Amino acid sequence: MKTTIISWENAQENDLVYDTMQACETDDVLSFFEGDPDQLRINGETVLFTDIQNPEHTKQTVIYLDPSYTVNESDIIRRLTEFYAVDENGADDFMSYYERIESTNENMKNLSNGIAYRGGKGYTYTLYTFKEN
Repeated sequence: MKTTIISWENAQENDLVYDTMQACETDDVLSFFEGDPDQLRINGETVLFTDIQNPEHTKQTVIYLDPSYTVNESDIIRRLTEFYAVDENGADDFMSYYERIESTNENMKNLSNGIAYRGGKGYTYTLYTFKEN
């Protein structure tokens, strides 16, 4: 699957995002972040993100929102690229970069460098920490 990673400010320029917004009858990209979006944590700072896929599951766009503007954008893109990585056979390869940890309230609260991922499904997050390379 081809993955594009963009900031919320540039999201409306993406065809997949635009088409999805039209289908959802919204003109505000930030509506995708309502509820409990996925979270990227870098040095204790939280960056929200969500992914949108086309119906054929051949393309997806990951939209991120750094509400505090304190995280280096290249770090955001690198970590999300690693999280959405696939190998040459199309299989998920993100476990080369992340380690899954137990999904507890305490781990969620203390997650400083990792990802809390729901993928738009369910009520609980799956938690991952960055592997040190």
